[in-house]
Amino acid sequence: MSNDNAAADDSMRSSIVATVDGQHLTREELRRDMPSGLSEADSVTFSRMYIDNWVLNRLKLRRAEKVLAASYEDVERLVEDYRQSLIMRRLDQYYVDQAINLEITDQQIASHYRANAASFRLDHHKVRGVVVKVPNTFRNKQTMLTALNEVRDNGIAELQALVEKHGLVLTDMSGEWVSYSDFLSNLPTERSSSYDVLLTRSGVQQMSGVESTFYFIILDVARKGDVAPLESVREDICRRLYSERRAEIVRNYELELRQEAVEGGRVDISDTVLMQSMYYVPEVRVVSGDVIAEEEIIEEEIIEEEQVAVSEDGADVAEK
Repeated sequence: MSNDNAAADDSMRSSIVATVDGQHLTREELRRDMPSGLSEADSVTFSRMYIDNWVLNRLKLRRAEKVLAASYEDVERLVEDYRQSLIMRRLDQYYVDQAINLEITDQQIASHYRANAASFRLDHHKVRGVVVKVPNTFRNKQTMLTALNEVRDNGIAELQALVEKHGLVLTDMSGEWVSYSDFLSNLPTERSSSYDVLLTRSGVQQMSGVESTFYFIILDVARKGDVAPLESVREDICRRLYSERRAEIVRNYELELRQEAVEGGRVDISDTVLMQSMYYVPEVRVVSGDVIAEEEIIEEEIIEEEQVAVSEDGADVAEK
């Protein structure tokens, strides 16, 4: 038996690569964290760096226990708070993954957009447009200008073909809304100057550079203070709807968790009002866990229009 114990001790010692104050780092732990595919030389380098860091970390923790003794309990509490917070976030995500509906329809996006239009007001200009950089030596400008001017009605294809044929530089922002400052960054502009006047012009415009001329057309404008175009906030609305659905799922399972615990006698609160609130089930005006039914929105809009009409009729009668 003594020989067996000695052999076990020898095996244990051979598997230990470092020890600090009785704490051991084993070869198995080292192999577990070592990246795969390393050469023999790289494996040795990694092992030495890993062991050195492991030793230093243990030494620093032991020093912290002595030097920071007064605040060490606070650190422990913060670590425990973080651990619990991490566990609860994972639990929330578990229930979300089980119940979330990831499909977001155009109708739901449009409904949210109408209901929350005020939150989508722009704090800067947005535009859609096209810029073509043309060398001053280019001779076929009229054909290019015609194609650029027809982008609004015929799309970008003809202009793209012309640009590729002659090696011109095209910046296509016709399919997406961009900030006006981003649009202007493609033109030879000066930061100290204002170019808001360009927003009032619908045709082809131009600016001259040193060796090139920049021809551009602004197809659509959404000015500062306007409600942002739906296309430009679609992704934001999708994120909002997902967040709302996620929050509702978490609220529902938290409510179920409270009620189950109270009914099972696992919770007792001296504050009777708070205790009673554990049973409270709020009425949520939601259809299928997502949005207010489209029929309800239409009815509300009709009612609002009727109220406006009544108010206007009343005002006319008062003036008479």
